This record gives sequence, C-alpha cells and structure tokens, in this order.
Amino acid sequence: RMYSYREVAAHNSENSSWVIVDNEIFDVSKFLEFHPGGKQILLQNAGKDVTEVFHMYHNSSVLTKYRSKLKIGEVSDYKAASKVRVANSFGDLIPFGDPLWYQRLQSPYYKNTHIQFRNRIRQFVDTEILPNLNEWKENSQPPRDLYLKMGAQGFLACMVGPPFPFDYVDAGTPYPEDFDYFHELILYDELARCGHSAVVAALSNGPAIAISALYRFGSEEQKRKWIPDILMGRKFCALAVSEPGAGSDVAGLACTATQQGDVFIVNGNKKWITNGTYSDLFVTAVVTGAQGHGGLSLILVTKDTPGFSTRKVNIRGSDLSGTAYLDFDNSPVPVENLIGQEGKGWKYAMYNFNHERFYVVTIMARLARVCLEESIRYAMKRKTFGKYLHEHQAIRMKIASMARRCECLHSWLESVVFNMCQMTHEEASMKLGDVIALLKAEGSRVYEHCARETTMIFGGNALYCGGVGDRIEPAVSQVKGYQIPAGAEDVMDDFGARTIFKLARVTAKL
Repeated sequence: RMYSYREVAAHNSENSSWVIVDNEIFDVSKFLEFHPGGKQILLQNAGKDVTEVFHMYHNSSVLTKYRSKLKIGEVSDYKAASKVRVANSFGDLIPFGDPLWYQRLQSPYYKNTHIQFRNRIRQFVDTEILPNLNEWKENSQPPRDLYLKMGAQGFLACMVGPPFPFDYVDAGTPYPEDFDYFHELILYDELARCGHSAVVAALSNGPAIAISALYRFGSEEQKRKWIPDILMGRKFCALAVSEPGAGSDVAGLACTATQQGDVFIVNGNKKWITNGTYSDLFVTAVVTGAQGHGGLSLILVTKDTPGFSTRKVNIRGSDLSGTAYLDFDNSPVPVENLIGQEGKGWKYAMYNFNHERFYVVTIMARLARVCLEESIRYAMKRKTFGKYLHEHQAIRMKIASMARRCECLHSWLESVVFNMCQMTHEEASMKLGDVIALLKAEGSRVYEHCARETTMIFGGNALYCGGVGDRIEPAVSQVKGYQIPAGAEDVMDDFGARTIFKLARVTAKL
C-alpha cells in the first residue's frame, strides 16, 4: 500500500508509531518494547523519515530481518536520488567494494560462463545466506538445509577444483560451462562477502580442503562410498593433520597407527581441526612408519570409531567452524580405510597445498575488501567535528591505502589463478609453490592492514556485535586466524625466500 509523507507523519504516538527508512514504511508500534536501544528513540522519531539516522546505527541486514514483520507500505511521493548508470556493471558499485571487473574495467580472464556463475552464486548468497546469517552464525554448526542446498546447486562440487566431478554428484546437478579455477575463485570470493570467516570455513572447508587426498588418491570404492554424500551436502568431512605439538611442521606429527591384522590401532591427538565437532568423516594423518615425511600415511576415520572422541576448541567467534580437539585411544580403523599407499601421506597432503593456499588467499582478499567497502559506506554517513568522515584527510588516506592493497592482492591472485589454469598440476607444483606461499603471506598482511584501518574508521562500532559494524566485526575479530592456517605467515615467507636463493644459485646470472 502507498502512503504520503503527510499520512505517515500522523502516526507519531505510542499507540501508532510509523517510521520511514528509504522509501519503505514500518509500523514499529508493537516493536517499541523490544527495540534494543529503548522505545524512547523510536517515539522521538515516530512519523518521520529516519533513513539517515537508521543507517548511521544499523546494518542493512536489520531491515532484511524485520521487513516481513513490520513493513506496511511504501511512500507514494518518494523521490530516489538519481545515480549514474554504469554500463555492464554489477553489484552495489561501492568503488573497490567488488573486484574492478565487476564495476568499470575490463579483464582478460573472465568469460560469459564466469559472469553467469557469479550472478548465480551472488543470488544464492543474497537470498539464502545473508538474510538469515545473524540467526545461526553463533551456532555450533551450519544449518543442514543450507548445506544441502549448496550441494544441490553444485557449489560444493566446484570446490574440489577442475575438472568438475560429474561421477560423484547426483544426476542433474548444475555445473558451470568450461569449469576452471576462475569459477572456483568467484565462488569463494562471493561466499566471503558475508564477512564471517567461520561461516565460510563451515560451508567450504570439507570439499575445498579435507577430501582432496581421498578424491585424488583414494580407491574407487572409497570414493563412491564417501564423496557423493560430501559433495551433495549430506555429510561433513574434516582434515585432521595438525596436532598439539606439530602444525606447519607436518613431519613432526606423533599420532600413530599400528597395524594389527585387518585394522590400524590409532593413538594420539589432533588439534585445531576445522569442522571437527560435527564431521562424519576425518581424513587423518598418522605415523605408520619411522618419524618424518616417509613414515606418514592418511586414513579415513569415521565419527563412530571406538575410542575416538572430539571436543570443542574455544576460538573466539569461530564456534560455527567446529574447531575441535580429537582424541584417539586404541581406536581400530579398518586397513581398507588407508588412502593410497602406506607411507605416501606426506606426498598426498602436499598435493593440495597450492589449492588450499589459493582457497585461503581468496577468502582473505574478500574479507579485506569487506573492510574497505563498509569503511567507505560508513565514512559517507558518519559525521565528526561537523564534517563527514570522508572529508577528513586522515580517513581518506586510510581508504586509499586499503583500496591500493586490496587491488594489488587481487591482481596477483588472478595472475596465479591464470597460471593454475594453464599448467598441469605437476608443472604448477614446481613453478607456483613459492609464489602461492608468498601470496598467502601477503594476503594475511593485507587483511590485517584493512582490519586495523577499518577499526580506526569505525571506532567502537567495529567491535560491536549487531550494530552498524555488524558485517566487519567478525572480519576484524578473526583476522589473526588467517595468519596460521595453510602455512603460518613466517613459514610461508621463509619458504619463499629459500626458494628464491635456491633458484638464484641454479638459474640467475649473478
């Protein structure tokens, strides 16, 4: 129904309180007692257009949450501010809020199939994830129905990398035409728009990281038994490598598996295992021989294995990712659950390192961009000392540095992805290992820089759950968590530098 501004203005009492946000009219009469800021604020603004003050203190997700319950109509004489239309653009057009090929620049990397896939995943995130995110982001695991929808859309299957795994998805599962790593880049980038790394980890870690060794080196029987359920969202999977005493130093693992007849007896512990509290299957690194790379093997452990238990590891803001501590107490695992050959576990784990780091960098790049995007929005509506934030040079310098570093990171990432598309896996392992390691280290630094700068721009609102900084609060609070997974930042730098000097000795004209 349509109402004029004059009609809305008449509803300015406790018995009938209407407000306008943008061009939408909300009856907040029954919401007065439930308003987190108290009912007096609503009463003071009843009958008025509160668009500016609303967006000053609220994230847009608030409207999404309450629209169906409180909206009663729209303003008949509303005049929207005119905006310049940019040809072939996509998204909200916050400058640098999306990759530049979304907005105003051309790119040599993306074809129509990438654009169509981007549109599809954007619509899914905007309709299935963002509107309901605040209702479940603090839960102990993601909604099962959402995960099943991601499976049915083919998104989980895309996370294993090209080629598309047609043999391990249900008939009729949609897939991108000419599927390549740029489709996968778009998928992670769009998922990370939620700004919550735990949400992304919960919805992607299993197919993107955990099942790699099973998918590449498992027997056909093993793959048929597990992979379809994982890629269709019917089961969760975790990669169990890190231990209390060994993380980046994979050769220092101490969890053992001793063969006794037709079973391995597993003893030891794992820690920092993403999705561990709710996974059905664990791809587990164990020592089956001598200490070191040559003694490692990978085995499949089910959650109902005798003597096997999990418990939550408390990491602030990351309950949804299900980070867990695993305990193996004389746990029998069938010998047929060995992935590939005994003693090849290090090789199998190494196989996916480039892909895993590409996955992590893509998420970090978008989380950094979320900080930039939200900072621009906030700087255009928040006033201090009689001026909008963007009118202060200090704030403009922060925005400039964030934009500069975000675009540099994304351009480097796209260059790496292009080469991943052109090379065989063997060639990429030889030529891209140090490049992706350094890219991963740079990604964590850019993300950390943007998290710091957005905190300075938002002030206390950057740390406040549910307010105008609701989208950046998790991005800010979880930034340190990305300096460690997939290779700690310092380890990545050192690996890159050692490779530089190794190549210099062999190839450079010194």
